[in-house]
Formats: sequence, structure tokens, C-alpha cells
Amino acid sequence: TGTGISQTEKRTIFFAQVETDGKIIRKPVTRQIRKTDSPMSEAIKVLLQGPSIEEAKKGLRSFIPPETELISAYVKNGTAFINFSEEFQFNQYGIDGALAQLLQVVFTATEFSTVKSVQFLIEGQKQEYLGAEGVWIGSPLSRTSF
Repeated sequence: TGTGISQTEKRTIFFAQVETDGKIIRKPVTRQIRKTDSPMSEAIKVLLQGPSIEEAKKGLRSFIPPETELISAYVKNGTAFINFSEEFQFNQYGIDGALAQLLQVVFTATEFSTVKSVQFLIEGQKQEYLGAEGVWIGSPLSRTSF
């Protein structure tokens, strides 16, 4: 078309908010995301960019380590295999932060009807545990894992 306006579609991605009692809750936000052949990857990339300034002002945050990159993602038989760079493993907020970052990805990915669960990969490898605290990621995680 040459107009430079790319098609977008509404997608829900999940950030987190820390309650006054310290509990981390998930917060869905609706974003206009560029339409591509791999909408789930696109949604995950947007998730990795973190909350907007407006969203951050409302207390939304991401527990995904900021340098994390999405290497690849594909869906097979209802499971999304999402491959992150090694930075994904290093959550400075301990076990709650690690759970929150996994939840953000799982809930964002399972917004897509083809995705029932997420198998996390780090640099292409399946790991049994995420981070020093050891949150299990050796098998696919679904919304009911949280």
C-alpha cells in the first residue's frame, strides 16, 4: 500500500501489579499490536517491552528481566514453545518475581485459542528450573499452574 500504516489488531498482554500487602497480581492490558504471520511472537515481543509510561504510572510493571530477548516461538499440538535468551533466567525478585514473569508469558500466550500451555526454553534448551530459587519449568505450564 505504500502508506506506511501497518495493520494492527487488539491483543491482550499481561503485566503485574504489586498490592499493598506485597502480593503480585496479574493485570491484563489491551494493546494494538502489529499484524504479522506470527501474532503470538508479536504479542510476546510487546510484552518484553514492558508497560507504557501511562501503564507504569498506574502501578503496572513487568517481572520479566529487562534484557530478555525472544529468540523464537512456535505452537505445536496446543503447546507454545517459547525460546528466550539467557537473561530470562535471572530474576532479581526471587521466587515471587520468577512466578510472576512466567505467569505474564503464559497468560499472554494462552490468549491465543491455539495455545493451551507454554514450554519455556532458554537459549533453545529445556531447563528444569528457572533461576536460583528453582521454579519448575521442565514441563509445559498452563493457566492452572499459577
